[in-house]
Amino acid sequence: MSDVGDGSTAARYVCMPGSPYTGSTLLGFLLNAHPACVSVGAATGLTPRVDVATYRCSCGEYFTQCHFWKAVAARTEELGAPVNVYDTDYWNTHVRMSRRRWLNGVLVRSLGTAPLTDVRDALLGCVGPVRRTLDTARRSTASLATAVLEITGTTVFIDTARDHQRPKYLAPTPGLDVRAIHLVRDPRGNVASIVRHTGVDVAAAARQWTHYNVEADRVRRFLPSDAWLHVRYEDLCADPRATLDRIARFIGVAPASGAFDLGAMEHHIIGNSMRLRGIDGIRHDERWREQLTSSDLDVIARLAGEASRRFGYDWPT
Repeated sequence: MSDVGDGSTAARYVCMPGSPYTGSTLLGFLLNAHPACVSVGAATGLTPRVDVATYRCSCGEYFTQCHFWKAVAARTEELGAPVNVYDTDYWNTHVRMSRRRWLNGVLVRSLGTAPLTDVRDALLGCVGPVRRTLDTARRSTASLATAVLEITGTTVFIDTARDHQRPKYLAPTPGLDVRAIHLVRDPRGNVASIVRHTGVDVAAAARQWTHYNVEADRVRRFLPSDAWLHVRYEDLCADPRATLDRIARFIGVAPASGAFDLGAMEHHIIGNSMRLRGIDGIRHDERWREQLTSSDLDVIARLAGEASRRFGYDWPT
């Protein structure tokens, strides 16, 4: 591959829009074990919670000392679109118009309806700083993917960032063949995980589940129909081989052969702390059965029930 965006080669780039805590890290690890695929976790970068001086890559090295990330940073520089991999307030691969969260939401996120969002986007597209921000994010993302694919000798880049707008913004990027896996989890299990990890109440978590998944589904219109795949977390856990074979066909690689030996390979993944513990098996997390009360289930059914059926679940009946 040559300079970023020269149009000579389109790198296959797979996004994972949707709700957090749905198994995206697990799926990223599994796909990273495929000889044609590579994942570094969420390609939007490190968050402000990270102390880069003590942060470790999943390979075990300190992030700033990891040979892989040094090579990535150097290669993106050579490609003419350097990625600020050592910054801890997201990388320049992330589409962010403002550091004020509410304002960034107004400028970047969905406004709830396609016509209203399209009008907003058309107006903002005429604003120079907005165009430059989008161009930087797209070029930096293509640069990151190109560098990682070259260094690892793979052909498909897997981005596990749970940003439901990311496929929309990356789709027009020169040099990227953008595809999306919308990974969805049963709202009962997903809500329970959101509550455990963030401390919000059940109602807030159910609204988040609905919002993230409905908005992700709205982004489908920005990609060709054959560039979008719906996958359920429960199917991945119940039959990982069949689900991964289905994903392999979708991203255009041969089905992987052999067992899933996730501990035998080197990986350089950021984000979820699971990257350091490793994965010793694929288990369906059903802790919601003990965590959620009947009142909680009523709340989830009321706030997420319609979307739950829409995404292939037979609950609530």
